[in-house]
This record gives sequence, C-alpha cells and structure tokens, in this order.
Amino acid sequence: MHAAWLLAKEGCAVEIFEKQPLAGGMLRYYLPIFRFKRDGIDKKIADLKKRGVKFRLKTEIGKKNPLQKIIEKFDAVILAPGEWKPRLLGIEGEGLKGVEYWTEFLLEYNTGKVRSLKGKNVIVVGGGDTAMDCARVALKLGAESSSIAYRRTKEEMPAIKAESAAAEKEGVRFLFNVAPEKILGDKKIIGVVFEKTLQTSEFRGSIKKSGEQLKLPADRVIIAIGQLPDTCVLEGSTYKNLQHLPGKVILAGDIAEEKKTIANAIASATAAVERARKL
Repeated sequence: MHAAWLLAKEGCAVEIFEKQPLAGGMLRYYLPIFRFKRDGIDKKIADLKKRGVKFRLKTEIGKKNPLQKIIEKFDAVILAPGEWKPRLLGIEGEGLKGVEYWTEFLLEYNTGKVRSLKGKNVIVVGGGDTAMDCARVALKLGAESSSIAYRRTKEEMPAIKAESAAAEKEGVRFLFNVAPEKILGDKKIIGVVFEKTLQTSEFRGSIKKSGEQLKLPADRVIIAIGQLPDTCVLEGSTYKNLQHLPGKVILAGDIAEEKKTIANAIASATAAVERARKL
C-alpha cells in the first residue's frame, strides 16, 4: 500500500489486487491485535481511495487471475504477495491433530475466529517475534501453559528483546537449546520429544545434537520457525519462478527483503517505486 500511495501522489493510475476480504496484508491478518492497532491501516486505505486507487479485493493472483494477464495490462507491476507459506519442521508427527502453523493460528485469532485453549498445554517452536506472538496469544486464549522451545541460547534468539520480555512478563515459559525430534500421539498429540543441543562458541554458529532427550507433554504445538514465498501467484501463467519475470515486474516486501520488518517493507516499497519510475 505504501508503493500505491507514493505512485498515486504522482498522479499514476494504481490498482491493488488483494486476495483477502480487506487490504492490509501481514499487518492486518498476522500481527496480533493487542500489538498493532488497525486504525492506521484503515486511514491509509481511505486516503488511497481519495487519491483514486482502486482495490480489487478477494482477487487472488494465480489460476483464476493469471499474473501474465495482469502484467500485460499494466505499464509496471509491483509484486508484493508476502510470504504466507510456513516453513515446516519435517519431523514425525507433524501432521497430527493439534499441530498447526503460525499462519493459520494468528489468522484465526485476528479474524475473530477465536478458539478457547482453556486448560491446554501449548508449545511454540521457534525464537522470532512471530513465535512470541503465538505464545502470548495462546495465554490470552486461556492456555494453562505456553512455552517457547528454541534450539539456541537466549542471547541468540532472533526476537526483539522487547517482545521476548513482554512474553516472559505475561507468563510464557522459555526452553533453550532444544530441537524437536518427534511429536507424540496417535490421532492427536500428547507431547513432544526434544533433543538438547550443543553449540560452537561462534554466535549463531553450527549446532550439534547432544543425544540427550527431553519429553514434554503438550495438547497443542504451534510451529513458528519461518516463512517462505507462496508461488501460487505463478499458477496459470508461463512463469516458472519469481526470479525470471519480465523487467516491468518489481518484487517488493517480504519476498524481496531478508529481514521481515515493517521498516524494511516500507523501504522496499520506496525502492520499487523508484524502479517503476524508470520504466
């Protein structure tokens, strides 16, 4: 939306294609409501509409709306679909009932599809800001316990210190130097087997498994170990990957940035507009 705003200010005709019912992307659908108010998003949308920006909501780029046709229609396309595909653990038991990914968990919470976790023991695998969000949301939904399991030390955890401190203050427990080996259960989960890890002296260096295991009970496991580009936007077109698109397609946002922050997304949008001006 920031790119659209910059272009609309210059008098360009701009259209935004959004697969969700409302615009706002990750900020609206994945940042917990208690951490990020939506007022700013709605004000931005109102301003964009006043500037003539058209919103194509519930319009997913892919099979029904091929990217190729959109590219043919416009002088420039800024492609910023975000990274909505969760990274998998790839361990036994990951498909059991009660195991879910941060994407579906936070989406349901932020869209009002709140499910009670009263009395449940929740384990969140990961160490970033998203993992903190999931652990805090679990407590707000009534979980008996909510624990973060991270494979490295506290000092190496990538979450912003203010976010991990807020989680700890609210009662989230932390388990460091543990890597999930197996999720236990038959049809639904009953626990997780972790293996303790050893590290080199190098900060965020390689880790080794110690051979020592730790088994913890769990009613719910939320996996928050990262995200990947969702290449569904390429379905229905002749393009094979995001790296080989026509020159007038400019990647922006999470798919173009290593650090997935609001500041980086804004900077990426600004850079994309600069490139669009030169086309």
